Amino acid sequence: MFCSIEYEIEPIIATHERGKVMDAEGLVLSVLGALPAREIRGRKRLQKLAFFAVQTGAESNVRFFLYDFGPFSTEVAKATDFLAFVGDITEVEEQFGRAKRYHKVYRLTDPVDLPERFPTETSEALRALNEYSTIELEIASTIRYFMGTGFDPSRAIEETKRLKPSKSEPIIVRRATEALSKVGLYERRRTDQVSSTRSDQL
Repeated sequence: MFCSIEYEIEPIIATHERGKVMDAEGLVLSVLGALPAREIRGRKRLQKLAFFAVQTGAESNVRFFLYDFGPFSTEVAKATDFLAFVGDITEVEEQFGRAKRYHKVYRLTDPVDLPERFPTETSEALRALNEYSTIELEIASTIRYFMGTGFDPSRAIEETKRLKPSKSEPIIVRRATEALSKVGLYERRRTDQVSSTRSDQL
């Protein structure tokens, strides 16, 4: 069951003046390419790392909305399916975790032949964030999303707790804020542009 979202929040679009702007396909490939194992376990985790790639300097026009599991991009979802279809990435189901649940695992088909790569700062940030659990990244990305709409960190945390009460245990929130601090996203305010198109509610 999805939790209902009471917010009508506009999608965040990161805009940059320098260099080439990545599309969603380039973003997905570069996220995978930035990680040591060149793989991501779980569709939700891929979405969160793509969001953080944009937040830490990747030049992309991909739009993220606040959905049930935190920031989500339909463009990233469609790009992932397309890349798997054409064979640029592999998508398989594997069991992992204590519950032995099946999750999608995404891997680069050819790690060497990447059309685009991230700035060093972004790649290092993704490697640091990859050490955190998916639920910690979900809470961290939601906090960061609220900060991107103008909330200060304390207000962003409170809104995240209100939106996700069952997932916002103190230790998870602490780990989430630690993750944001580690990559310079907790105190820093980026000049993210918010579009005028409202997000649809799920």
